[in-house]
Amino acid sequence: MCYDVLKAMGEGTSGKANVQKKVPVITKDQKYKDLIRGLEMQKEAQGHFPPHPKMEKLKSLVLEHLLSKGTTGEDGGPAEPNPNTRVMVFVTFRDCVEEVVDYLNEESPIIKATKFVGQSTDKGGRKGFAQKEQLAVYS
Repeated sequence: MCYDVLKAMGEGTSGKANVQKKVPVITKDQKYKDLIRGLEMQKEAQGHFPPHPKMEKLKSLVLEHLLSKGTTGEDGGPAEPNPNTRVMVFVTFRDCVEEVVDYLNEESPIIKATKFVGQSTDKGGRKGFAQKEQLAVYS
């Protein structure tokens, strides 16, 4: 998410007027260039950015909760999650929602993460869920 914002600033595509005025100055700064180059090298080397430690902890907590509420598999096999157990994860920024959902869904079928956002429209013009859509996700 931060990488995308920094790239947009450098390209002058940020939607914030006060940021656009500063774009020529920041793109000429060697520290900015080094930061972008380092991030791009890291992304290319691994194919993606490594997850933040908080994301790893979130995934382990969700897995632990779902499996602790589940049942033991046949013949004492591994635990299976209870299909009636749910978890809600709250994030501060809407831009993080997709990232969290995608990361948690790496543990599918144990975790079946779904995006759930409020009704208001974000700064990018994306509309939130109407009450009927919220109820459909929650039910």
